[in-house]
Amino acid sequence: MDSLESIDSDRIIQLVEYFEDYAEYLVVALLPEDAQALDDSVNRVTAI
Repeated sequence: MDSLESIDSDRIIQLVEYFEDYAEYLVVALLPEDAQALDDSVNRVTAI
């Protein structure tokens, strides 16, 4: 999916949680305010 910023944070979290059940790895690039809504148990890449 592209343009997740058009979806509110709560729905983004629901979408990520849904795909976690089907994918071994899930990479999501989020705006900082949306990323804050993710659970602290989520692994994060903060620099490349």
